[in-house]
Amino acid sequence: MTGAGRAVALCLSLGLTGTSLQAQEAAQAPASPPPPAPYRIERFSLPGPVAGVLARVDLTDPRVSVEVALTDDTDPDGDGPCTGQLDLTSAAAKRRDYAITLNASFFAAPKQVDVLGHKVRYFVGNCTWPVGWHMARGKLVSKPGNDKMRAALIVHTDGRLSIDGDLAVLPKDARHVVSGNLQVLKDGEPVKSDDKAPRHPRSVVGLTQDRKTLILVAIDGRQGTAEESPNGIPHSRGTTNQETGELMKRFGAHDAVNLDGGGSTAMVVKDPRTGAFSVANRPSDQSTLKLPVLMERPVADVIGIAIDWQAAPPSKK
Repeated sequence: MTGAGRAVALCLSLGLTGTSLQAQEAAQAPASPPPPAPYRIERFSLPGPVAGVLARVDLTDPRVSVEVALTDDTDPDGDGPCTGQLDLTSAAAKRRDYAITLNASFFAAPKQVDVLGHKVRYFVGNCTWPVGWHMARGKLVSKPGNDKMRAALIVHTDGRLSIDGDLAVLPKDARHVVSGNLQVLKDGEPVKSDDKAPRHPRSVVGLTQDRKTLILVAIDGRQGTAEESPNGIPHSRGTTNQETGELMKRFGAHDAVNLDGGGSTAMVVKDPRTGAFSVANRPSDQSTLKLPVLMERPVADVIGIAIDWQAAPPSKK
């Protein structure tokens, strides 16, 4: 090989080696850090036992939108009473691409079907409607039929959130509204109720006093003893209405509303990198086949936290 040929070969060798080293360095370089999330997810386990999961959402972050949505807005009966169909909280989370999703309204599901000798009401696709206030993107879907179900979370058109313990008339600037059966925390103090009230799983929504933080909570229940829990390990007995208010105060809320609980309680969280959706708490409904498996209950609607990850996060001052 001539001197020129050796020079060319050497240059090619160095070039390939350099390319290989660059590829290795790129492969070994740490991944870029994820964008700062405008929320925190926390697990809690307290004496009782009382356990569950909560989400703290920063309402001052411009990337955050709070919405109310039917799990499935397909109207199965036209002019009939139904406004949609039952579906899972996780299905609604995926359909709407919510970062955090919590089941919301109490609901009606009049139709029953016979499945393996059991009457089943809570099944995907069953005709349903929310009981109480439900407004989504300015469209009123349902309202209370009497003086019950008036404790409500309101999302205003300017993005503000408020809680009204006895909402009789919608404010003109309401964009999303959903109601529960009672306000459990008012002006920083738990609302007193019957001490002998049963303990159940609870879904709760609350606001801090400055209304800058939304607190979504899923309290597990009906798994307080080894016999109740499918894995034989005591987990959480649930809470009464008053205990729910006390717990929300402990979490920093100033006002809070109790939503549909029991087997409906489910909080779903999305991983923004993998796109995976997971149920963060432990629902109380077990398989209808009597298997030791906990299942989501189909529900009528949800509260969803939408995050615009492409938008710039707020600058740190």
